[in-house]
Amino acid sequence: MKLLKEVLEKIKPKKDEEEKLKKIVEELEKKIGEAIPSDASLMLVGSVAKGTYLKNSLDIDFFVLFPKKYEKEEMEKIVIEAGKKILHDYRIQYAEHPYIRGFYKGYQIDIVPCYRIKSIKEMKSAVDRTPFHTEFVKQNMDERMRDETRLLKQFLKGIGCYGAEAKIEGFSGYLAELLIIKYGSFMDVVKNASQWKEKIFLRLDNEKNIFSERFVFVDPVDPDRNVAAAISEEKLNIFIQACKDFLKEPSIKFFFPNPAPKLSIEEIEKKLENFIGICFEKPNIVDDILYPQLKKAANSIEKLFIQYDFEPLRKAWYANKEAFVLVELRSKTIDEEKIHMGPPLKAKQHVERFKMKWKENVFEKDGRIWAKIKRKYTDAEKLLEDKLQELSLGKNIDEIKEKIRICGKETARFTDFWSEYFCKLPRWKR
Repeated sequence: MKLLKEVLEKIKPKKDEEEKLKKIVEELEKKIGEAIPSDASLMLVGSVAKGTYLKNSLDIDFFVLFPKKYEKEEMEKIVIEAGKKILHDYRIQYAEHPYIRGFYKGYQIDIVPCYRIKSIKEMKSAVDRTPFHTEFVKQNMDERMRDETRLLKQFLKGIGCYGAEAKIEGFSGYLAELLIIKYGSFMDVVKNASQWKEKIFLRLDNEKNIFSERFVFVDPVDPDRNVAAAISEEKLNIFIQACKDFLKEPSIKFFFPNPAPKLSIEEIEKKLENFIGICFEKPNIVDDILYPQLKKAANSIEKLFIQYDFEPLRKAWYANKEAFVLVELRSKTIDEEKIHMGPPLKAKQHVERFKMKWKENVFEKDGRIWAKIKRKYTDAEKLLEDKLQELSLGKNIDEIKEKIRICGKETARFTDFWSEYFCKLPRWKR
């Protein structure tokens, strides 16, 4: 397909770019190698090692493999100290344990400690699995398949489904690689995915482990792990629909979509009329720890509104330097009274109990007894204000509850986020 050649031309690095990257990798291997103990070894992992990286979108990931005699804290200290000597603008990141991320000659570099193990059964943390992933893909892919993987990754990026991090809840690079290994080409992935229904179970061998998720791809390296576990229902459905639409009408927009039409602050404020929630300064934690807490906070606020008879419609959360969690309600105010249905009049014992409970507030209608009940809260903002301290919002957000503000329309200044949020068209139809 001419279109796919055109896309590949845009995303595949040229020979001179590959040479430059190779030189950088060799320089770093030498420098990191000199900064770590002689009994530790260095391994290039990730998409650069596998040759599936996208032009202008690559991180160079190094793992330092230590013998099991090292304590985790000792490994982390060695790697972080080595990184500080070699990288600039570095930050200590946290996954299951700390590692260092920084820059070297314009490239983003991660240096991560892990254990050198012979088998997955010896694994002490999730990162110990990564070298096995790298080796598996390298052994099961040829040059053609690497290009097919690039096409799939760019397609996933274009439709907003690329990245297994908590902020995105999409497809990891490793899952994209496994899909190509399974089906052989980008087009075959698209054709098969367009037929996916309710439960999707994929594997490369005969493993039949049971997983609870709707979409399962058994990790060939670790059969107890579902590589697709991070994918949300929303992102999976977007991917399936995008595959169906691509087969009907292929377009460059699936790979390189137009941005959402930019809304003005005034337009956004109007749309935020019935949104209410919380705003706060972003805690100093990585997105993979923060975003699950934002989601939890949104669910807690939604449940509170439901408990007090407000009607939530949808939720939104976002973090940059500031963060917010908002819930849209059908209305921010509700009637002072609600009508509560009681038993049929012929159920005399139940009717008497109902009358005793609600006393003079009861009335009869359509063969039943009913009660008029005065609501405690009729204003959503007042409810959230009063109950905020009782809500469980997530560990790091709970720690800063005193600094949280009730907000809504004030978030309209985040125009990029809201323009995307309120855009009804899929990315590939803009």
